[in-house]
Amino acid sequence: MRQGSSRIFNLLSLIFLALTALVIVLVILRLAGPPVTPQTAADLPTPIVLPTLTPSFTPTITQPPTFTFTPTDTPTPVDTDTPTPTITVSPTITDTPAPTFTPSDTPTPSISPTFTPSATPTGPTDTPTPTLSPFLYDLRENQVIFTQNFANAAGCAWQGIGGQVFDINGTPQNGLRIHVFSPDFGERVVESGSNTLYGAGGWEQPVDNKINALTYYVELRSPAGTTISPRITVTFPSDCARNLALVNFIQVRPR
Repeated sequence: MRQGSSRIFNLLSLIFLALTALVIVLVILRLAGPPVTPQTAADLPTPIVLPTLTPSFTPTITQPPTFTFTPTDTPTPVDTDTPTPTITVSPTITDTPAPTFTPSDTPTPSISPTFTPSATPTGPTDTPTPTLSPFLYDLRENQVIFTQNFANAAGCAWQGIGGQVFDINGTPQNGLRIHVFSPDFGERVVESGSNTLYGAGGWEQPVDNKINALTYYVELRSPAGTTISPRITVTFPSDCARNLALVNFIQVRPR
């Protein structure tokens, strides 16, 4: 191994030795040659002159447009005075007198005829026959009587309608149907003779637990439901002293 390394080093030494000898020979040859003649300016090559570049693009600067102010208001022309027309006076009108009216002869009044009165018939005046009601019963005494509540202890915290029903002889009647109704109240049915506090043939129908000024309607009907009286209108006065309406029916013609 050492012998191989020694050969390599020896080889390298020989190469460097040969190169050194070659350099020495070149230096001696250079020194032994003719001297170097310095070069003049004529011997130098002519320098290349580069052309000057002239820019072909010339920028154009555009000035902003000039605005001309145009007024928008159009002056209103001043009204010129209109000459007043000259009034030409018309010629004076001369009144022409009308012809004078001559009255005619005064007419003589004629004799008016005298009327002879006709004879007045003697004897009693005829009494018109009353029209019979289409209903068998009607309102007694032709009125609704308002009074204070006496039929119970509710006092003013109550309002109702009551009364009696009588036949053609004035005898109380039981078993007839009394209908009390209104749009707000609805309809209630009670029979005559159901409340004796109003007497024989008495009846009662409460309509409110306070006084009011509403309107109610009352009709008398037969047990079969046939209407036998006109419709009676009852409008309360909203008065505690008149919170009971008495509606009494009576027969007005034979059956």
